[in-house]
Amino acid sequence: MTILATSRRVLSTGHLRVQPRNAICQARWESKAVEGVKTVRDAALLSIRKNKQDETSDRQTVRPSVQPVTRAAQSTQSQVDKIAGLSEAEETKLDNMREAQSEIRDVLDSVLRQFSAPIRYAFAYGSGVYKQAGYGASKPMVDLIFGVSHPDHWHALNIAQHRNHYSFMGTLGANAVSFVQDRMGAGVYYNPFIEIEGVVIKYGVVSMGTLSSDLLNWDSLYLAGRMHKPTLTLRRDPLMRISKQVNLTHAVRAALLMLPKNFTTDELFTCIASLSFAGDIRMRIGGENPHKVQNIVEAQMPLFKSRYSSIIEGLPNLEYIGQDLLQQNMAPQARAAMLRKMPNNFYDRLLKQGRKAGIKLPPGFGAERVNTERLVVVDNISQIATKAVESIVAWPALTQSLKGVLSSGLTKSVSYMYAKNLKYRSN
Repeated sequence: MTILATSRRVLSTGHLRVQPRNAICQARWESKAVEGVKTVRDAALLSIRKNKQDETSDRQTVRPSVQPVTRAAQSTQSQVDKIAGLSEAEETKLDNMREAQSEIRDVLDSVLRQFSAPIRYAFAYGSGVYKQAGYGASKPMVDLIFGVSHPDHWHALNIAQHRNHYSFMGTLGANAVSFVQDRMGAGVYYNPFIEIEGVVIKYGVVSMGTLSSDLLNWDSLYLAGRMHKPTLTLRRDPLMRISKQVNLTHAVRAALLMLPKNFTTDELFTCIASLSFAGDIRMRIGGENPHKVQNIVEAQMPLFKSRYSSIIEGLPNLEYIGQDLLQQNMAPQARAAMLRKMPNNFYDRLLKQGRKAGIKLPPGFGAERVNTERLVVVDNISQIATKAVESIVAWPALTQSLKGVLSSGLTKSVSYMYAKNLKYRSN
């Protein structure tokens, strides 16, 4: 059965029975055994800008418009109109940000062209791309992620071309580098402090399977969490377009579990931006700016609103009730249905934390409806959900940091931590 035939059967029946061994195929079609199909379908359709439609069940059905797109319409869509929650000042700021993005993209495209090894998907993130509050005039290092099909082959080509990018690991060969990448930390291999075309970058290499699986299933939230915040796509991939939208939808739903009935957009995006830092040891030992989350949201609010606009409009349990003011449906059935669409990894860890908190939650897949309805009505669901996220983030973040000594070398690792510590002390 072809992938196309499988996808048609999934969307028409709502059931997924195929258990592909290939990690990339599995990441495409499995966010959750049954409920995950709903999530993938929801996110794929929500990626098309639309008007909210009436909901006849707790599964969303949003049909994209089939009207032809004229050049004038494309120009209109490229502007910031129809983005819910944007003030006139934010529209102007977003226009300026997008102009700056275009300039940065041109520079980074020239950087990517210096790599002969094939890069299937690439994006830039962090303060080197998007300005954060609290930073001076100095230019931070630009963070890049390269999604590749075969890491061992990619590193072999890259070591031959750019041996100076690697620590002593490069001497051990591509297989050793690939082993460290896949078996330690979150599946990313970083080369920091690399100057190309006058730009200082830190680039991480990850397999497409690992990246897609983290976006869909929240395996580590290492890259999925970074992609909750504004990123600049440099190389596109159809699989990533769907996976990214699923990940953003997961982030909104997780934040809703942690927020009250009424809240502001600032509170929503602060909660979303903080997910990847929950449980990260660097936040505790001075390895990260303690005000980093607030700095990101404050400086990038128009980008957050643009990024999450279609998702906020498409979710049946969330709506705007005023300028920058949102309201969610707190009915237990609605919140339980939302929770059942979250990744298995998050749900399992939520159960574990719930049991630790003294909530009686029976085991077994058949108890999912009962368990979700019991969890969402407890007073401390926000704390339980936060601890569940922390348990996902903590170990991969720690081991990924330790892996930096191997991938970057001792000298670069110390320099990197020193630069991070300076940011911590300056705030």
